Amino acid sequence: PLAEICRREDFSLIQLVTPTTPRDRALRIVASSTGFLYYVSVTGITGERKELPSDVIDNVAQLRRETDLPVCIGFGISRPEHVAMLAPVADGLIVGSAMVRRVAEANSPQAAAKSVAAFVQELRQAIDNA
Repeated sequence: PLAEICRREDFSLIQLVTPTTPRDRALRIVASSTGFLYYVSVTGITGERKELPSDVIDNVAQLRRETDLPVCIGFGISRPEHVAMLAPVADGLIVGSAMVRRVAEANSPQAAAKSVAAFVQELRQAIDNA
């Protein structure tokens, strides 16, 4: 019912597929999603990770065979090496916790802005070099 309401109102319904989502459910999610598909890279809660699971790329490739929607990857992405690994297979990368931490650690709004900007520049450079 929510998907139908979103379609009627021209409102994108962004849904998540996780590493533990059963294939039949993932196909239903793909079929009812609009805008883009959000692939959760890790099992568990969001937050920074040192490493990402090795099957992320294969899982995203499998989703790509099922949809023409852009596939964006989130959860755990917090290092330039993560974005370098994922950029070739993703239409977008969602980075949250790593930015929030930088804002929380800053002692002023200006310091927060500088810290986040420098971090985003690092991530962008990793994407460009991938």
